[in-house]
Amino acid sequence: MKENPAVYVPVLRRTVELEKPVLHHRYLWHVTYNRHNLNLLIAKQGIVLPFRGAVYAHNNPPSFDIMYPYFVDRHDWFMGPSRYRCDGAQFDRYSFWRIDTQKLGLSWYLDPGMFSDADYLGVSKHHYLCTPQAIAPQALRLYNFDLDNYIFRNPKIYFTNGTAHIRPVRDDFDTLVPNEEVNRYIRSKAA
Repeated sequence: MKENPAVYVPVLRRTVELEKPVLHHRYLWHVTYNRHNLNLLIAKQGIVLPFRGAVYAHNNPPSFDIMYPYFVDRHDWFMGPSRYRCDGAQFDRYSFWRIDTQKLGLSWYLDPGMFSDADYLGVSKHHYLCTPQAIAPQALRLYNFDLDNYIFRNPKIYFTNGTAHIRPVRDDFDTLVPNEEVNRYIRSKAA
C-alpha cells in the first residue's frame, strides 16, 4: 500500500500527512503578490517547492473574496478601505498564475492548512488544493487583474472557423487578462 506524502504546512507549523488525491478542474490558480521580479522568476523556473513543502492552488473558486491571501489581507491594516477608492482595485496587488494540470502528471490533495479557513468562509474545502511537487513553467500562464473587466463583466467574444462565440463571465477569474509579455517568455523557453 502506497503511503500518502507528508508536507510541512506553514499555517499549522507542523508536518502533515496528506489525504488521498482529489479530483479537480483542469485549471487551478496559484496566487502571489504582483511583483515584477517574482513573476519573472516564476516564469523562468516555475513554482518551486520550499523545503518539505507544497505548492498551493485554488480549485474553481467562485470569487476573489475567498482567495488566499486576499481574505487574510483584507483584515490587515494596509488593506483598509481608505487605500482604494474603487471597489475591486485592491486585486491589482496580486498575480494570478493559471496551472494547466493536463500538462502535468501530478496528484493534488486538499490543503490541510485551509480546513478551518474554508469553514470560516463558508466554502468547500475543495477550493484549496496542494501538491508536494514543483510546477514546471510550461504548465503556467500569468494573468493580471483588469478593473474594467471586473466591474463591467462584459462577455468575451472570439472568432474561430468563421463563427463567433460568446463566453459569459461566470466568475471573477473570468475577468482576468493574460500577461502576454511574461507568457511569451514562457512559450519561448519551452520551444
